[in-house]
Amino acid sequence: MDKKLEEKLQEFASEIRARDDFAVIHHYDADGITAGAIVAKALQRGGKKLKCRAIKQIYRETIEEIKGMGENYIFVDFGSGQLDDLKKEFGDNFFVLDHHQPVDVEHKFHISPFHFGIDGGNEISGAGMAYLFAKIFDPENKFLAPLAIVGAVGDMQDFSGKLRGMNAEILKEAVENGFMESGNDLRLYGRVSRPLTQFLMFSSNPIIPELTANEENCVKFLNGLGIELRQNGQWRSYIDLNAEEKKKLTSALIVHMHSHNVVEWKIKELIGEIYTLVKEDRKTPLSDAKEFATLLNSCGRHGMAEIGLAVAMGDRKGEYANALSLLVEHRKQLRAGIEMMKQRGLEEREEFYFFDAGNEIKDSIVGIVAGMLYGSGAIESGKPVIAFARHEDGSIKVSGRGTKDLVYKGLNLGMVFKEVCAELGEGSEGGGHKIAAGCKFPAERKEKFLELLDAGIKRQISS
Repeated sequence: MDKKLEEKLQEFASEIRARDDFAVIHHYDADGITAGAIVAKALQRGGKKLKCRAIKQIYRETIEEIKGMGENYIFVDFGSGQLDDLKKEFGDNFFVLDHHQPVDVEHKFHISPFHFGIDGGNEISGAGMAYLFAKIFDPENKFLAPLAIVGAVGDMQDFSGKLRGMNAEILKEAVENGFMESGNDLRLYGRVSRPLTQFLMFSSNPIIPELTANEENCVKFLNGLGIELRQNGQWRSYIDLNAEEKKKLTSALIVHMHSHNVVEWKIKELIGEIYTLVKEDRKTPLSDAKEFATLLNSCGRHGMAEIGLAVAMGDRKGEYANALSLLVEHRKQLRAGIEMMKQRGLEEREEFYFFDAGNEIKDSIVGIVAGMLYGSGAIESGKPVIAFARHEDGSIKVSGRGTKDLVYKGLNLGMVFKEVCAELGEGSEGGGHKIAAGCKFPAERKEKFLELLDAGIKRQISS
């Protein structure tokens, strides 16, 4: 760890040891829930009084909602961009552990990786920052490292095929301490929970020609390899395959993609790091970092982040059962959203696809639907997808999703959203990462937003 960062964390931890009565405020996605769980667990083990609350974002109205929760506030996985508002409300009684790009505002108890030459977009997540604090707060908190990896994966920081920077260091520590295993294997989502046919047909990173979004072809492909789809009356998933079957399937997929003239770097997306939580039941989604992250997302995106927090903090009974139910509902709503957009079709600008779901798809999951459209066969992968939904206050919530290919060409959705919202003026806020980002603005500015976004993405891609 960077020496100056370690010193800052020591100062941060020392101040927290000296105080009590905390409100831990965290984002409602997988990274935010794991970050909140890590900090809450560390404080809990340190004998501190605390309450937790998940929110979608730190808007002025949400600050009003959380006032009075505690004497001191710890914001995790957001806060770097809202320091002015937080200082006005909480003075020196708040702490920020975030990985997003900070604004040019000083606050003694704010830690951002960017201040130490670490890219918070792909080298450390909110959960990773929370873990660095927890480990300094008490070295016995090293058992929380797997949550930091789940958070990083949930934040798509492994999009290059592996974790980098501080994420990689945390992973190494988790493996060395016997909490995780990692290795190279097929990286398609659903290794634990999806039947083999769905494992292939829902692949979007990479898109597999003639298999993605085509169940019939996937069945033929697997049957042609002599791989049994069922065993003892149960559908088999990828982890049920033996070593020979895994090797046969992987080799066949590579040959298949070569035969369809897929570029080499996209074929390489098939293989990469996978992350297994060895203390969890191998047949549950909690054993795979990607699937664990999706379980937490299903809680947060459907207004039940507290259930995800309980699971991340160790519940494997009542709240875990509730989380599994939410995961089923999450998948059902995503499928409905994808089918709706496939039937309705998307609109298109020069530099992006877009659709307006209005109130028909929740603003909390519309971005996930947008990303999954790449694997649905509804669109090509040469442009980002921009999704609109109505926020509860009547404003427009926007979620954007891109691809690795677009990022390599210069796309940075977080930056372009931030720039466009600055031009739109008061009431508009945006930001995020290169491959996935979001923003919010008054509904009457939609057409102006589309114009500015088209020009902004064009500048990025052509520069």
